[in-house]
Amino acid sequence: MEQKTKSLIIPFRVTPEERTWIEQQSYGNYRLISDFIRDCVFEKDIVIINGLDEFSAQLRRIGNNVNQLARAVNAGYVSQINLTETRKELEKIWQSLNSLLQDAR
Repeated sequence: MEQKTKSLIIPFRVTPEERTWIEQQSYGNYRLISDFIRDCVFEKDIVIINGLDEFSAQLRRIGNNVNQLARAVNAGYVSQINLTETRKELEKIWQSLNSLLQDAR
């Protein structure tokens, strides 16, 4: 599917209560309010999977650690790294995510 640039803005008015509801719904499950509203308007299936916040935090921490290791290697402080434990953690996260997705369907 071709990715098209979203260049037009459509402003619309809502009540303070509606804004609060939109923000609560979108921030809990989307990165951008516009993605949430677009999915609602175009009647896409909106799937909410509880428990993803913890996985996001774990993946962020792992990503930060890998980034620090890459910097150490590039700077010449370390010549070799072992990512066996990191791989095991990623496999656990992958299995848990798959299990959550299966339960959501």
